[in-house]
Amino acid sequence: MSTAAHTSGSIAALVGGTLVGPANLPVRGLAALGDAEADHLTFVVDLANANRWPASRASTAIVTRGVAIPGHDPAVRALIEVDSADIAMIPVLELFFAGDPLPAPGIAASAHIDPTAKLAPDVRVAHGAVIGARCTVGAGASIHANAVLYDDVHVGAGSIIHAGASIRERCVVGARCIVGPNAAIGGDGFGYRASPDGRSVLRVPHLGNVVLEDDVEIGSCTCIDRGKFGATRIGAGSKIDNLCQIAHNVQIGRMCMISGHTGIAGSAVLGDGVQMGGGGGLAPHIHIGAGVRIAARAAVMSSIPAGETWGGYPAQEIRHALREEAALRRLAASAKPLLKLLKDQ
Repeated sequence: MSTAAHTSGSIAALVGGTLVGPANLPVRGLAALGDAEADHLTFVVDLANANRWPASRASTAIVTRGVAIPGHDPAVRALIEVDSADIAMIPVLELFFAGDPLPAPGIAASAHIDPTAKLAPDVRVAHGAVIGARCTVGAGASIHANAVLYDDVHVGAGSIIHAGASIRERCVVGARCIVGPNAAIGGDGFGYRASPDGRSVLRVPHLGNVVLEDDVEIGSCTCIDRGKFGATRIGAGSKIDNLCQIAHNVQIGRMCMISGHTGIAGSAVLGDGVQMGGGGGLAPHIHIGAGVRIAARAAVMSSIPAGETWGGYPAQEIRHALREEAALRRLAASAKPLLKLLKDQ
């Protein structure tokens, strides 16, 4: 029997999968198919990866049920069949992942805590962090090095504010949120008007705040602007990637997924469960219905009904966008003989 802490059999039990092969194969690490060693576990989510299984050195793989695996010898290696290898990957990664590093317990000597701030007894505050007047920080929250909470900020229980992040005055961070390094929450919106004499540009003050509801995650260097009057709001469970820009008064629903380099202009409204690919943009004041999917690099200039999939530049319903793209490619191909004829004359 293996002396490893984990085996093919124990992993199968963890994910509730069907084991095809030996139950005693050691699992000492995780790796991609091409990088795996003999005692590693890997993942097969589709046919393209399945065809790489014979050449992989991994002894065990979690595979999506129904994906045919060529060349598998159950006497030597193990497959664990599950409904979704992507979903089964989560508890396995958690098994091998020690968790995000946290500051040391207590408050570092070089942190600056305003005397009026109220911190739960078990809060962790790292070196160089600043917590302003009248802030409240809930139980089990962590404030990493050089993060700054301006005055009157609330951080909920179990939330993590990473190094260099700034949470501006009066903003609210719910429970179990994660704010990535150097994120900026609550900066002024991009509001300017030409002066009456036309000689300067006047800055419009923004008096609102940002509200991150429970279980929201904000990626590194993402910026979320405060509302002009009310709140810019990110709904519970939503995840926003790195390097995104969320403008003033935007309302993002629950369980939305916003990929990196996305820009959302002021007062846009996103329903629950919206998914946006990387590098896209939304025009101001439009409404994106619940469950909408927006392809990468899409430029959305108008509202989208619930449940639709859009893409393109400017964006439109995805079938129309793909038909236009195909027509342009056919046009380019058909133009080559004409161009040659003109050149030869």
